[in-house]
Amino acid sequence: MKNLLSVVFLALILISCGSDQEINDTKIFLNFSHNVDGNPVSTDDLSHTNLAGENYNVLTLKYLISDIKLISNEKDHEKIIKDVHFVDLSDPSTVFIESDIIENGSYTLQFRFGLDATTNITNSFVNETFHTSMSWPEMMGGGYHYMKLEGSYTNDSTFYNTHTGPTMGMDHSFLCSFDVPININNSTNNLEYAIEMNINNWYGPEIVNLEPAIMMNMPTQMNLMMNGMMGVFNLQGLLD
Repeated sequence: MKNLLSVVFLALILISCGSDQEINDTKIFLNFSHNVDGNPVSTDDLSHTNLAGENYNVLTLKYLISDIKLISNEKDHEKIIKDVHFVDLSDPSTVFIESDIIENGSYTLQFRFGLDATTNITNSFVNETFHTSMSWPEMMGGGYHYMKLEGSYTNDSTFYNTHTGPTMGMDHSFLCSFDVPININNSTNNLEYAIEMNINNWYGPEIVNLEPAIMMNMPTQMNLMMNGMMGVFNLQGLLD
């Protein structure tokens, strides 16, 4: 009987100690926001001006990002948040990602703008909503657009189409890495971050003019990639 009471007492101690321990259930929420040099995106007035001095608005903005992940600063591992995500400025449901529970650690965020050559294959995403609208012509390399940025410039009846993708099969996707520390422990609440796109930065510092069609223009595709790598995206932590 004495031994039985000892076992019961020990079990109660273990249960009590366990109940005091906080269990990590932290998730990360990513919100995609868009601006033009800090100003709201205009869909009507030609109120935006790029480095070439061209006035424009934004009627369409659709893009793909992939391999969205957290990279551990303490351990040799990565946490994939989502493989591929489609953002459509006109659809609020696409500007938000919720992660699974993230284990304790110190991380930084990274994603790829567009799809790399091993992923960007024709008909790879036939069941996704973006399959039809983002398909890249076979005669130009096949696969999918990285981005469709469209609107009016100069006047209301002159239109530009800034379409990026795998021109002639070349991989113009690029990595976006952010040095904003993301630290998670047992007492960390859910974390929310804004991934901000400054649309004007697509058109400089390497000057890119607004044109009706650039899909086959390799130098322009290269300049857009370079501009994207130099500061189109910014990561901003959001306070509770």
